[in-house]
Amino acid sequence: MCGIVGYMNLSGKPLDPTRNFLPAMCRSIHHRGPDDSGELIIGPAAIGMTRLSIIDLSTGHQPISNEDGSIWIVFNGEIYNYQDLQKLVLSKGHTLRTSSDTEVIVHLYEEYGVDCLELLEGMFAFAIWDRNKERFLVARDRMGEKPLHYGVFDGQMVFGSELKGLLAHPSVSKELSPEALQKYLALEYVPAPLSIFKGIRKLMPAHYLIVENGQVQTACYWQPKVSKEKLSEGEAQEKLVSLLSTSTKLRLIADVPVGVFLSGGIDSSVIAALASQVSSEQIKTFSIGFSDSSFDESSHAEKVAKHLGTEHNLAWFSPQVARATLEELWNFLDEPIADASVVPTYFLSKMTREMVKVALAGEGGDELFGGYPTYQAHRLAGMWRRIPASLRTNIIEPMVKKLPVSMNNLSFDYKAKRFIESANMPPIERHLGWMGSLPFSEQMQLVRPEIIALKSKEDILPDVLSMPGSNGAHDDVVSQIMKLDMITYLPDDLLVKSDRSSMAASLEVRLPFLAYPLVEFALSLPASYKVRGMTTKYLLKKAAAPYLPESILKRPKKGFGIPVGKWLNNDFKPLVDELLSESFIKRQGLFDWKYIERLRLEHEESRFDRRKELWTIFMFQWWWRKFLA
Repeated sequence: MCGIVGYMNLSGKPLDPTRNFLPAMCRSIHHRGPDDSGELIIGPAAIGMTRLSIIDLSTGHQPISNEDGSIWIVFNGEIYNYQDLQKLVLSKGHTLRTSSDTEVIVHLYEEYGVDCLELLEGMFAFAIWDRNKERFLVARDRMGEKPLHYGVFDGQMVFGSELKGLLAHPSVSKELSPEALQKYLALEYVPAPLSIFKGIRKLMPAHYLIVENGQVQTACYWQPKVSKEKLSEGEAQEKLVSLLSTSTKLRLIADVPVGVFLSGGIDSSVIAALASQVSSEQIKTFSIGFSDSSFDESSHAEKVAKHLGTEHNLAWFSPQVARATLEELWNFLDEPIADASVVPTYFLSKMTREMVKVALAGEGGDELFGGYPTYQAHRLAGMWRRIPASLRTNIIEPMVKKLPVSMNNLSFDYKAKRFIESANMPPIERHLGWMGSLPFSEQMQLVRPEIIALKSKEDILPDVLSMPGSNGAHDDVVSQIMKLDMITYLPDDLLVKSDRSSMAASLEVRLPFLAYPLVEFALSLPASYKVRGMTTKYLLKKAAAPYLPESILKRPKKGFGIPVGKWLNNDFKPLVDELLSESFIKRQGLFDWKYIERLRLEHEESRFDRRKELWTIFMFQWWWRKFLA
């Protein structure tokens, strides 16, 4: 696990070794790999890395080359099938100087070129410099677990694991992308291939980039193979357990201690259960608790840990700890993200890192197997529209709007009001209305006219028919929405949160649900195996039943968040007062202060729950102050 950086003259002219920007670029992402670092300038190319040693602790120094030094690599991630791949390259006549997974990729590239990507099972972002062909190959894993940013500035292609790595290069400019700002306000994250900075892009999951003959080109190397085989429930359940067990076992391979994040939800609990079965040692599990009972899941996590016999570790997350954690986290975040769970995730990562260097987590289970309450809401939306319009408009909606405001987690009034706001919209727009923050219509009031880059709400909506594994118009609504979450919300929000929070603590997080054979299997299942009636995760719950307490299988999904609705009015109020003040807003020149002030007053007086809108703006303001003020 590492961070990587590099740059290349597109002209092919050799770099001046006395103007070496690699040390500064590596220092900016030192937290990703505090154990080691390495750099190389060779011809027109420069590559560097910082290393968190997980496998082959003694001889895995990077950059690593092939036998004659004509091909070099810097690598971030883990290749879980590397031992089988070592046997393959040895059978082809190559020699291995290390036992690391990194060196294998060099020889696979020698044998198969870009097609070597099809052989890799894991999470990764890497860069290969091919001196013979004067070619850079930069690639990212199938699901987007590891990040990769790039841009062209002053005739050089510059890349890095994090934006900070690029910004440490003197040619890279820091200029806000208005398009990215608008998408962030709508979605609560910046979707790939955009970044918050104009001119810097994110390499999409399952894509590679080639720099050759002065040209920068990208291409996709993987689309999920969706099987048409029809499995019975029993067969599907058996295959799910087999695939997830294999994935979990592979992700336990390490030369350092491994633990499991345990929230008490089904995804993390089944991972902990399978890890306990296949591990020869007692599994360590980690969770955090909240004093606010509507957000606290610690009792469920403790119940699972006791049932499985894990060595459980619990830490409490107070408002005071949250504020200190957020201020510390902003030393590592370089793009705004309004997913409030990034704060406790970082706190959990720091606590976990005190005992282990690797942790397994449950991201991906909701998107692949139908876990979100919004999937139920889409089913309810069809029933809602069958109610006579006059009854909805004149009686039900006014009653819902009069419900008293509660700042508790997923309170009834919050869910009911969000539901009726978007229930009559088309499916994709409806989903983004429920999941997102500031829709296009609200942005027209918030963002100053000269900043507006996107001219209609359609500019924000993704293209569903081009999604991986999509059957287009033949998909039912829930299947479309799950695939939408898989290619947008999962890589651009959840995996960003997971990567930045864990790597800020120098902790590697591995995600068994995102093994690509398991992803392809999940995409092949009918929607009824995922959401049946109003039951979410139908098949996964059946598969998990032999391993977990019945109460865990039946409890409603809560989600991993913090009480921002309450904290914005209390513990975080001094920061809110500063970043959303009239003087700050007007000096910044991006937003309409009166609109923001109205949101604040409505929230403070409990007339409306504006936690999503205010937190989204608040997190952007913090980012703007750090990078552009």
